[in-house]
Amino acid sequence: MEDKIDRENIKKNKFWAGVILYNPVIKEVLLQKRDAEAPVNPNKWAFFGGTGEYGETPENCLVRELKEEIGVDLPQGGFTPMRDYLNEKLMIWRYVYTMPFTLDKSQMTLGEGEDFDWIPFDKVLEYDLTDNTKLDLEFFLRKLEKI
Repeated sequence: MEDKIDRENIKKNKFWAGVILYNPVIKEVLLQKRDAEAPVNPNKWAFFGGTGEYGETPENCLVRELKEEIGVDLPQGGFTPMRDYLNEKLMIWRYVYTMPFTLDKSQMTLGEGEDFDWIPFDKVLEYDLTDNTKLDLEFFLRKLEKI
């Protein structure tokens, strides 16, 4: 019972929310390369997202993070939940969403990280990804194959 209470507390109050922004027509995913100063997973490729602030929902967090990280205002409600789970390494709940997204890189402004780019589905797993990004992308790509 104690474990469940702790998990529920973490799930609500200590979470990271990220989104797989993907272009379904050209079959690419938008990822960010974290810079060398990143406190977790420096120099690795990952989804856009971040840690929730007090009182935020995971979707509120995503809207804020996407504005900060690529200068894009997206409405709440456009994200599709894909999975959520406890990241035991960091003891933080991880919410992962998906969203079809077709903006060209030139229409975005990088506000955080070293770089960002559209990466083809068939090449993305060759990149130096964070461990959880890799797991989530594998899950996402398997799900797409079933559609």
